[in-house]
Amino acid sequence: MKNPSQDPNRALEVIKEIENMVSQPNFDLEKREDIKVEIRVNENIAPAMFKMDPLIPGGYVANSLTIKAMRPDIFVLGDSLEDLSAPYSCGCGKEFDVQFWKLCPYCGRDIKI
Repeated sequence: MKNPSQDPNRALEVIKEIENMVSQPNFDLEKREDIKVEIRVNENIAPAMFKMDPLIPGGYVANSLTIKAMRPDIFVLGDSLEDLSAPYSCGCGKEFDVQFWKLCPYCGRDIKI
């Protein structure tokens, strides 16, 4: 009896499965969910922080630098963001996840990658 891992027919099947997967997209963007969040300016909020908005249900407040620094579109693949984190250390000494910001939310410096 042949070892299944040495079976050339099975190896060909695996190769064909892999070739078929190459042309398929990794994510089904047709099933995406677009969510819009209202964010108001409140300069009393610390940089890079958000608080629930007491005036707009489901909204948030943040200072103007935070709003300027954040990316307008964030692509999320589920509940966990840990696999996609991209830590960044700014010259101001603060660390943050660069996937959410287009510039430093603490000092406003450009992100140099």
